[in-house]
Amino acid sequence: MTSVGHSRFTMALRTASRVGNLRSALARVTNGANQSFSTSAEKPTDVVFVGGGIMALNTAYQLKRRSPDMNVTILEQAPGLGNGSSGYSTGFLRAFYSFDQTMQTALDGIDAYKNWEAYTNNDKATMRFTPTGALWMLGYDKCKNDAMKKRLADHGVQSSVLDESDFKKRFPLFSTEPFPEFTEEGDVIEKDYGEFSALHEEGPGHVDSNAALDDSLEMCRRAGVNVRFNSKVEKVIVENEVATGVKMVDGTSISAGVVVNAAGPWCNKISGPAGLEFPITVSPTRIHVGHKWIDGDYLDMPFVADGWGGSGIYFMPRRNNKQLVFGSVAHRFESEIVDPDDYDTSLDPDFRQDYLNCLHHRLPDLPVGGEIVGFSHMYSVAEQDVHPIIGETKVKNLWVCNGFSGHGFKLAPAIGSMIAQKLTGLKLDTWDTDVPVEFYDPYRKPLTMEVVTHFA
Repeated sequence: MTSVGHSRFTMALRTASRVGNLRSALARVTNGANQSFSTSAEKPTDVVFVGGGIMALNTAYQLKRRSPDMNVTILEQAPGLGNGSSGYSTGFLRAFYSFDQTMQTALDGIDAYKNWEAYTNNDKATMRFTPTGALWMLGYDKCKNDAMKKRLADHGVQSSVLDESDFKKRFPLFSTEPFPEFTEEGDVIEKDYGEFSALHEEGPGHVDSNAALDDSLEMCRRAGVNVRFNSKVEKVIVENEVATGVKMVDGTSISAGVVVNAAGPWCNKISGPAGLEFPITVSPTRIHVGHKWIDGDYLDMPFVADGWGGSGIYFMPRRNNKQLVFGSVAHRFESEIVDPDDYDTSLDPDFRQDYLNCLHHRLPDLPVGGEIVGFSHMYSVAEQDVHPIIGETKVKNLWVCNGFSGHGFKLAPAIGSMIAQKLTGLKLDTWDTDVPVEFYDPYRKPLTMEVVTHFA
């Protein structure tokens, strides 16, 4: 590209910063004819992402779909893919959410995963969707489950509400007894939980998160995105309250028209030095996951979220490797804030036992033998409402895309669409969402929720 071409891009962005209209500036530039932006990350780049997880990969791809000549760079501190939350995700996809906007965001993301070869434009993509359905045993009464059934139907998702009799016929492996709650002294708390009711959602399933990351890297590189590993950002360069690029830990700097903080659990190490504060507190939170070998009818179980009584776990079969994956839906398992560069990655013995108590209560005939393996990793949790913060910050041209609280993987294709639409002003006929990015505005008041859980 000529220096004049990039100067025009940079001048347009800085003008937009002064008038508060970044989208118009990017739209003017990206609609220009036959621009050929630099592909070297050491030279000025149009949009740079801090972090190379599923959010950065999808958003970069969505930008290149709109403007193939745009210079987009992803900077990942790790030596390869999957070292953050994206790589440790169970890859579970579902539509059950508290807000219609989140439900639609999820469905738009799931549409991409279910049509992955078309979305990635790659008939050799390796990721595959495995359908399981989802069973929601959250202690909700029939009235509340009926309301969710209607909301799902309004979004084109089929589901059924099950009373205890129907449930036992459909899922004979399961106990319908509520998991007991205990005092600190270990005594059972006598409590009336009401009549049993559960909701079964049709359509959910899971994907292999690392296969999805590999395919996403391939789609980005084919689109011309410059993805760099072993590239740790020290800070965002801010001049007169405008982001102009990033400084690397090796002392070099990269100029950029737009900087997107997509650093997952490391996001505060980028936003903090830039002087950013938000009404939503995003915290790197330790999450525990276990795996147990299973066989037979257990492989045909749906994904299960068990909040019936004092439980608080999810479990899901992985048929290909005959494993039952289990983790948490209760706050007691998800409250430890950690340093993302220094935390214990093992499965805590106390959590392991608590998980197993809940698991064997719900599945009373599940064999007790066999090795339990597990690990811990991190979510970047939006503490007040477990919904992400996405949008331009008070530092012009600096965007955040953080706080996904364990939901990010399923939402990523739609989130990428939201950001790309906002930055370029362009909406395409395929793989775009109608949900406005403003719903996730970083300066919003926390969303009002009856119960704040990571299942939102």
